[in-house]
Amino acid sequence: MSTIGGKFAEYGLGLTFQDLPAEVIKQAKRLVLDTIGCAIGGYTSDASRILISAIPDLGGTAESTIIGSGIKTSCANAALANGVMVRFLDLNDGYIIAKPVLTGTHPSEIIPPIFAVGERQRSSGKQVIEAMVAGYELSARFNDACTVNKSIEHKGWNIDLRAGFIVPVVVGKLLGLNAEEIENAIGIAGSLNMVLGILDAPKEEYTMSKNLRFPFTAYDAIIASILAQKGFTGPKKVIEGQRGFVESVMGGDFDFKKCTDFNGFRIMQTSFKSFPSDGTTHGHLTATLQLVKENDIKPEDVAQVRIFASSRDVEHTGQPEKRYPHNKETADHSSYYLTAVAISDREVSSRQYTSAKYDDPRIRELNDKVIFEADPSLDNLPTAGISEITTKQGKTYKKRVDYPRGEPRNPMTDKELEDKFRSLATDFMMDTQISDVINTIDQLDTLTDISILMEKLSLFSLLEARLI
Repeated sequence: MSTIGGKFAEYGLGLTFQDLPAEVIKQAKRLVLDTIGCAIGGYTSDASRILISAIPDLGGTAESTIIGSGIKTSCANAALANGVMVRFLDLNDGYIIAKPVLTGTHPSEIIPPIFAVGERQRSSGKQVIEAMVAGYELSARFNDACTVNKSIEHKGWNIDLRAGFIVPVVVGKLLGLNAEEIENAIGIAGSLNMVLGILDAPKEEYTMSKNLRFPFTAYDAIIASILAQKGFTGPKKVIEGQRGFVESVMGGDFDFKKCTDFNGFRIMQTSFKSFPSDGTTHGHLTATLQLVKENDIKPEDVAQVRIFASSRDVEHTGQPEKRYPHNKETADHSSYYLTAVAISDREVSSRQYTSAKYDDPRIRELNDKVIFEADPSLDNLPTAGISEITTKQGKTYKKRVDYPRGEPRNPMTDKELEDKFRSLATDFMMDTQISDVINTIDQLDTLTDISILMEKLSLFSLLEARLI
């Protein structure tokens, strides 16, 4: 097929489980474990609570599971609710490139729609892994193609609009669509779902809608796929055609070769997160935590903190508007606040995101001592950072971290990922249920029906115990 959408469809339909190397299959399972852990961690968030409360009003056939609540709803609704949970903590994986401009995505956001439609279709674990790998590969290539002269965010848009072009491929594969039907679904979803950059703009306070960028677009992409299966048509040249994506959104800045070069598996370049914060902050946060712990630096001893990071990190998390956050969505993108809590609490976790902490005078005092500067030499190292702490006693401590834990060149071990999952699930599940879920994911490729896994996530055992 000659269109970009058609090539996406052919790639997705042509990718089989037998094509996948053992290390890719293992990576897919690791990413599923990490993503479900993030969903569990985001289950009690206000964004998740509000969305789940709206599910009865949205209606739909009971065909797919909302994680944690046990509610069965339409596959589109389930993808929406579970997608918000995954995204809330900003602890899910990342795919980041430095050249020609630093940009990145959270490819794991493809997993909730795959699981929701897979449950509807009673897809096997192998089919789910196939769709998931295809989604990761297409996400990476679409991201790469959008970085010719400047990033898509500098053009006023958000990269999560990619859902309109990629979700139809992976859910269409599970729904049994042919290449032409998927091409039409991409045309429908891609032409009707653009995500404005204000949802991730450096000088704006973030809102709950930050968590909806990909899930809402994925929701519409599922609807588009079902419509295409019934015969509904869309503009097949939605990416490259007149007034299509490349012309209207990218202003012609798009690398078609990168978009359709399907050699290799970019899923192996995905990074896992140690902190619930923007990925570009992880280098300097790691450096700060190491300095504080290794030198036993007390908050009251700090005179000044100088943080050096990439130009993109400073632009994205170092604007004056981000210094004093009032909600979680903004706090996880405030290097000032994150540095202050790292020094004060010697950790950066979901426990640091509370109203009391935002207004804590001690945190604000530390916050005011943080100077955040761009170091162009770090621009080719997307997650690198330098922390320099000067104490009131006149001592200066400095550390640089190029590859924080979880970055592909400093990967997390299986044990570390399992520990991360357990830490996120421990407030919701008994140890036996946690172990059962971990073992089921480890055997994902042997499942005859993905519903087997979803049933294990339908009601958290500790929540159930509290209700009795």
